[in-house]
Amino acid sequence: MESLIEKFDKGTKLTSFNLKTETLKVFIQEYFTSEIKNIEKEKKGLKNISKSFRGIGEWGEEFVTLIYPNSIGSASKGGCAFDNNEYQDGNLVLAREIKTCCLMQPKECINCKEKVPYFQEKCIFCDKSNFTLKTDSRFTINAKSHFEYISLIKEYILILLEHNASNLILLKVFLIKSDNVYFTNYLKNQKDNSNSPNCNLVPYSYDFYSSGPIQIIHTVLDLKGNILQFNSNETPLDFDTKVLTIDERKKMEINVSSIPYEQIKDKLVLRSKNLNKERGTTTRIKGN
Repeated sequence: MESLIEKFDKGTKLTSFNLKTETLKVFIQEYFTSEIKNIEKEKKGLKNISKSFRGIGEWGEEFVTLIYPNSIGSASKGGCAFDNNEYQDGNLVLAREIKTCCLMQPKECINCKEKVPYFQEKCIFCDKSNFTLKTDSRFTINAKSHFEYISLIKEYILILLEHNASNLILLKVFLIKSDNVYFTNYLKNQKDNSNSPNCNLVPYSYDFYSSGPIQIIHTVLDLKGNILQFNSNETPLDFDTKVLTIDERKKMEINVSSIPYEQIKDKLVLRSKNLNKERGTTTRIKGN
């Protein structure tokens, strides 16, 4: 893979936009090259140990400093600090919270019900190869901190990793503005009515689409680590109406599979929830 320095040595003229794009692609490819090796280890593993896509939170924080070149991290190792910061004249003027979610989670053997690493090809307990994929991974957002630091936290960056039916890996990055009306009400409901400050925002769920996510990165890679597709344009996601109930569709008079967010945002209301029950399995709609 040709490095940026090699491109400059060849006299390639890169605009600031292209330079940023190339930097992001190099960073992504370097990370996935190492993870492909871990996937291969996981496939053939005999000790039932998940090897791939561990520690994605730290990687995500570094990735976001490349998406926003004027930003820096906090040097924190899990302490009370913002994930991503921008300064002006020595003053913190904007903070971002970064949340990561990997849908390549351990699966369950249909035969013996044991947990097995996502890419492991056979269950080591019964030697069978039929599995149920788990779909309960989510972004965890602290509602208490959101309102405590509302003057600084302007954006939430959500990084999602998934594996699709075509045996490709998708890396998606979404932005949710902290002042989005639905998102604000969603967090306020958690803060005011739950024993826990944490909202569990499920990818591709009603709450996710209702919060007005803007896709800022969409990358498709094969299982050799090659980037097959890379987009880095801010694109508001259409609202996927499959997350609506039949009654909600009737009430909103919606009969299409998706609709621009701006056309539906004023119709979206919080669903009734039992916020203090133990975490269970939540069904999500698979993305493309």
